[in-house]
Amino acid sequence: MKFETINMGGYNLHLIKTNKFKTITIDVDFYNKIKKEEISTRNLLKMVLLDSSNNYKTERDLIIESENLYDIKVSSSISRIGNFSNLSFQTKFLNEKYTEKNMNKESIIFFLDLIFNPYVKDNRFVNIDVQKNKLKQDILSINDNKIKYSVLKLMEKLKGKPYSYNTFGYIEDIDNITNESLYKYYKKVLKEDQIDIFVLGDFSSEEIKDIFKEYFKIDTFKKDNKKVLVDELNIRKRVVRYREYDNVKQSQLLVLCSLNGLNEYERKYVIKMYNEILGGNSNSILFNILREKNSYCYYINSSVKAYDNILIINSGVDSKNIDKSIKLIKKCMKDISSGKFSDEDMESSRNTIISAIKSNRDNPITVINSYFSKVLVGSDSDEERIEMFNKITKDDIIKVSKKVSLHTILTLEPKGGENEEN
Repeated sequence: MKFETINMGGYNLHLIKTNKFKTITIDVDFYNKIKKEEISTRNLLKMVLLDSSNNYKTERDLIIESENLYDIKVSSSISRIGNFSNLSFQTKFLNEKYTEKNMNKESIIFFLDLIFNPYVKDNRFVNIDVQKNKLKQDILSINDNKIKYSVLKLMEKLKGKPYSYNTFGYIEDIDNITNESLYKYYKKVLKEDQIDIFVLGDFSSEEIKDIFKEYFKIDTFKKDNKKVLVDELNIRKRVVRYREYDNVKQSQLLVLCSLNGLNEYERKYVIKMYNEILGGNSNSILFNILREKNSYCYYINSSVKAYDNILIINSGVDSKNIDKSIKLIKKCMKDISSGKFSDEDMESSRNTIISAIKSNRDNPITVINSYFSKVLVGSDSDEERIEMFNKITKDDIIKVSKKVSLHTILTLEPKGGENEEN
């Protein structure tokens, strides 16, 4: 793949040229420092912009035009990357080499029309009530997924950190959003957010550049800010434990660990392999010890958020096994710090990571995400990453394990259970 970045003044245009796919995929990223009071508005904007435009005012209009453009796909998402909230708009369409001349340009114009030509009258969005109700339902539905709900309750305890916010938003904030205030926020995003655009496929670079120069209507220069890394949590001498109660049959156990003092090599590589060995897959130490050998839990896994400086262990357990599980998790972590893990643990985890890197090349979006990571945090190429993961030693894992500290434990347990406190 050939990668090229073009500075377009108000944004950067990144071209990823490859003939591997019959489609062209475009990802437009608006990102800015996350603010709790803006999360609901940002989520609503994501939904409203793709719901209509001045040229396509109804769902039927959008469907007809999508079919005319050979079933073009358009989507939007909100994600958090360290300190940033990323508002992403994506489209995928069949390359004109397989359809008809000028369809690339027509498809991009349609996509950008949704972003830059919203259905607005008198400086207000025409109708946002349907999307407001949908967003409320999305937020309320979190309560039905007890895994997500328990993670949310854990993160809420870490007040002030970007990851403590509900990325879907807040019901009370949605009620205060008006057609006028949403349009005002939309103009603010266009003016203030940093913007990176990624185009992946087999195309003429000059043609793509000319299309965006004409139809991507932003020329506001922004100060480059790539401070993604979230400040570390303070190391706790004593772990804080919280108990929550709900209508659940299976208890949720969450253990949050702080990462302190990682260098860049450890952040990009070693901590990811440590996580894989600890609880990243079904061959991990936590899975084998807690689930397979002791049957303490229904499932257990760990995930690392290297640029949040945290690692989370997540498990579904019987209430009677909670304390036993916590004790055994601590022992597993101590064993790794003492070097009590095998070469087989190392190689299994290494192979899992490298296989994932290779499989990511088969999906346009994961290819784009890897290049976005390169832009934001200076990630290495796939080949360089594979080489670095192959170099990690047992001593590297032991060294990084000493930078992982238990910080907060939360359990979500059945109401009326023997542990519930008045």
